[in-house]
Amino acid sequence: MCSRILATRELSEKHTGENIRNAVDEILMEFNALRPGNVYITDNASNMKAAMQGRSWLGCAGHNLNLVLAHGLKPSGTTEPRPRVVTEIENQNDEDGGELLQDESISGVSQLIALSKSMVAHVKRSRIQAKLPTTLKQSVSTKWNSVLTMLKSIVSNMDELKKLADEHGDRMLQRSLLDINTELLRQTVGVLEQFDAATRTLSTDLRPSLHLVYPTKVQLKKHLLPKDGDGPVIINLKQQLSCKLDSHFPIKPLHLAATILDPRLKNGILSAQEKADAVQMLRSMMSEVEVISDSAPSEIQPELSNPPKKRKVNMLT
Repeated sequence: MCSRILATRELSEKHTGENIRNAVDEILMEFNALRPGNVYITDNASNMKAAMQGRSWLGCAGHNLNLVLAHGLKPSGTTEPRPRVVTEIENQNDEDGGELLQDESISGVSQLIALSKSMVAHVKRSRIQAKLPTTLKQSVSTKWNSVLTMLKSIVSNMDELKKLADEHGDRMLQRSLLDINTELLRQTVGVLEQFDAATRTLSTDLRPSLHLVYPTKVQLKKHLLPKDGDGPVIINLKQQLSCKLDSHFPIKPLHLAATILDPRLKNGILSAQEKADAVQMLRSMMSEVEVISDSAPSEIQPELSNPPKKRKVNMLT
């Protein structure tokens, strides 16, 4: 397998589905690559879907996972969570099982992320950043799994951050570190790490990965089941991510067909209906394959009729 960029072109017209389709077709025709059997992989933008309408198309699995996290880490009905300053009294209510804990749900993780972003931005503007053993990483919406990268950078620097905050008398940093629930931070990292591993597994262009899309979803669904020791906030986070996985990570017949063709995956992972859908997809694909004539060229007939003899293997005892 190989990966090549055929062309990089400016699209001066409006980025409508029709214009994108025409630009793609023009490039493919230059390389004699506009063929009926092509399968197109793009992101899930509406104009890209419109451009590939009527063709064999799949949404990028890595982009789908990014959408799951983007929607799953926000509380329902909000666009951007605001940091919440927790007072000593509120912390005491948390420990006593008061009302604050009951109201947190997914917003607890959203507030954790917002507080972390604010703290990282402050540290990067100060002298403290240069004294850390490893730099803090800021979350960037256009970079996949950057929330996890940010939270992990805070976890690895937590002790040093507390020490430097006291040495510099940085009251803003001290307050931010008090506001961040360290245990929730570590548990959130544990949940998100599996999404990062899944993204890395599927983000490849030098080896096949289509057959891994469905198993990846199955494994993530198992990972998101509540476990002993999960608090209400983590349970709610898992439930929301699981819901978003159903809505933003679709499985198509082509995924099932690829899965059933892998001997390691054909048994035990697909349901009876999924197997039937996969077989139907394979039959449909095979019906479109051009049948080769029985009259093979004479120079290759001996090779077809006389397969190479098996070589004896000496077994060591």
